[in-house]
Parts: sequence; structure tokens; C-alpha cells
Amino acid sequence: MCCGTITSLLHLAFTSLMKNRILLLVLLLASTGSDAWAQARPYLKKSAKGKAGASKNAPKPPPVYAPIVIQKASDNEDGPPPVVVNKVKLKKPVIVYYQEPAPGKVVQQLIMSEENLPLLKTNDLEHLMQRREVFVDGLGNLALPGSDMAKYRLLGTSIVAEDTRRPAGDGRCFYSRLKVPSSSFLYVVRESAEEYRHFVKGPQKKGALLDFQVNGLPGIDSVRAAYTLRKTDNSERGAGTGETIR
Repeated sequence: MCCGTITSLLHLAFTSLMKNRILLLVLLLASTGSDAWAQARPYLKKSAKGKAGASKNAPKPPPVYAPIVIQKASDNEDGPPPVVVNKVKLKKPVIVYYQEPAPGKVVQQLIMSEENLPLLKTNDLEHLMQRREVFVDGLGNLALPGSDMAKYRLLGTSIVAEDTRRPAGDGRCFYSRLKVPSSSFLYVVRESAEEYRHFVKGPQKKGALLDFQVNGLPGIDSVRAAYTLRKTDNSERGAGTGETIR
């Protein structure tokens, strides 16, 4: 073999060896740089973990009580609209025996939280009925969907009122606390105001009478009536009394 050929082979072998060493050196530097970058930025992993932990321990939103439809919408468009019942929770609920300032004689039974009694000093009956904190004592006797209609009824909250009446602080009205369960849930139904607008003071200011010549709610078309759910026993079926269950 001639010297030129040997020289060429040696040159090729040396060139190939150098390329392999350079490639190995590049890979080694890339691996080392990646490890160093990760070690220099440890907060990236901790931040992601902290975020996940924060979302896991975040406070739960308050429960939302979906409305209960008592009567399904009729296929007939001319039929009555469905009756919708909503659950509401009041803090220390009371029933207010409202009396209109003299010379008026309109009376009404209102439901509100005890802490809202000062509203009686600054609002007349019409404006009280328009406030979201104030309800009227329901007059109906309603069934609740999903329950035994013969055993469970929605009745006005006056049946769970204490006998003791206390001054409401406005010089005219009195109130009683409601003996509702610890949940303090009441059921609210939007109703026509027609059944509620004609109540006036009874003889010697005792009780109430209906006077269709009087309109105690001239600017009100509908009211939010409050009810409590009652369980009746066999001897009380149809009488509207029994145990308050929730």
C-alpha cells in the first residue's frame, strides 16, 4: 500500500473520531445545562403544587336552593301558570302584627328577621311589601311536590308563632317569634295580592276582618307569601295542624 493511501485513511479515521467526540461533548453539555436550569428554578414546581393545594382548600360557595315547581306548566297556553316554591332561611324569624297608623285601619301579618324590625319605623305597608327582606304570612294550604299530600302540607307560619307578643318598637305593631326548626327554612310562594289587600282591624282591635271597601295594598299586584311545612297525624288530617318538620 502506498504512503498516500495510508495517509488518507489515517486522516479519515482522525476526522471521524473528532466528530464523535464533539457530538458527545455537545450532548454532555446539553444534559448538564438542563439539570442546572431546573435546579436554579425550583420555585416552578412548588408554585404549581401550591396553586393546586390552594384550590383544594378554597371555601365552598353557599348552597343554592333550587325552586320547587308545585304544578307543571299546562300544555294549554290559556291555563294557569305553574306555582313555584322557593326555600328561604331567615335569622330569628318573627311574625309582625302590623297596624296602619291612625286614622287608617288596615292590618297585615308580616314575616321578617327580628333584626329588621326597625324597618317598621321608616316604611309604610306598601313599601314594606316591596322589600326583599319582608314577606306576608301565607293564607293557602298547599301540597309540596314529592311528598304525601295527605300527610304534608304548606301552611301559614302563624301556626308556629309563640303566644307572647312583644312591642315592635314603632308604637303600633307587635311581634311574636316563630318556633321553626333549627334550619329556620320557610317556603315562599309568589301569589296574587288580591287575597291580602282587604284586612282591617277587628272589634276592640282584636283579630282582623275582611272589608272589601278597603284596599290596603293599592300599589301591589303580587306578594311573597311565607309558609312552613307541616306533618299531620291521623286525627288531624285536614285540620292543618301537626308537627313542623322543616
